[in-house]
Amino acid sequence: MLSVLDQHWREHLYEMDYLQQGINLRAMGQRDPLTEWQREGFDMFEAMMGRIEDDFVRYVFHLQVVVEEQPQPQLRDVRYSAAEDPVQGAGAIRTAGRSTVAGPAPAPPAAPAAAPAGPARAGPGGPQPRSSSPCG
Repeated sequence: MLSVLDQHWREHLYEMDYLQQGINLRAMGQRDPLTEWQREGFDMFEAMMGRIEDDFVRYVFHLQVVVEEQPQPQLRDVRYSAAEDPVQGAGAIRTAGRSTVAGPAPAPPAAPAAAPAGPARAGPGGPQPRSSSPCG
C-alpha cells in the first residue's frame, strides 16, 4: 500500500512542477496566476487521491490470503475412560451424588417468605391518604 501511495505522490509532484513552469502563461490570458495555481493544484490533488483509492481497492480485492494448515497430531492408544453405564437424567445425577464419599448432600434452599395474597384493598370510603405524606 505504501508503494502505491509513494508512486502516486511522486507523479503528483512531477505534475506540479510541470504546472509551475507554465503557470505564468495564465497572466497573459488575463488570469491571476496564484488563483489558477491553487485551483489547478487542488484539482490535481483530488485526482491523485481518487487514483490512490482506486488502486488501493483494486489491490485489496485481488489480494489472496494463503493459510498454512497445521498438521493434526496423531493420537495413539486412546481409550474411553468413563463409567460403563453413563449417568443419564436428573434422577441419576442425584443418585450418583448421594453415593459419593464426600459427605451428605447439601440441604435444598429454603422457600421464600410468603407474600401477601393480593393487592391491598381500600376501605369502604375509598383510598385513605397516608398520615406521613409530606403533602398534608
